[in-house]
Amino acid sequence: MGLLSLISRRRALFGLALVPVLILGGCFRPMYATYDGAVAPGLVNDLSAISIEPSPDRVTNRVRENLLFNFTGGAEPPAPRYKLGLGVSTAGAPQVVNGTTLTLEIAIITLRGNFTLVDSKNNKVLFSGTAYARKSYSGTLQYYAANRAATNAMNTAAVDLADQIRTQLAIYLSEHH
Repeated sequence: MGLLSLISRRRALFGLALVPVLILGGCFRPMYATYDGAVAPGLVNDLSAISIEPSPDRVTNRVRENLLFNFTGGAEPPAPRYKLGLGVSTAGAPQVVNGTTLTLEIAIITLRGNFTLVDSKNNKVLFSGTAYARKSYSGTLQYYAANRAATNAMNTAAVDLADQIRTQLAIYLSEHH
């Protein structure tokens, strides 16, 4: 085989490898992409137009704050097009108890978030779902340290729950708007 046929063979293989890229190149659109103009408003704009009412519950407000920051990135939100109803329930369960001292060594905090996305114009329910987050923490005999560990686990679980809810909403909005 000559050098010329080896080079032309490599070019042919390279050309064949580029065919799928050229064919499928226009089919891929990143989920969080933004676009200029009115052709496709972008998922970021849809997410930032979601408003969430404050809650008297500390954990629900923690999830709400994380969601709002994830939706807007800390910027001023536009006029709301959607309302998000959010309810968070908390459950704790001891996992490992010291058999000698009967004290908690490891516990798990579980957050369950139910949410409903509503159109602000006509109050029509667009999407509803449930998300879960679980975090473990170490128990201790010191009261303050045990409470702080439980609070930290709950705060971390609130961040995870907000991320899961945002992902579910992003999937819905990218498919339906």
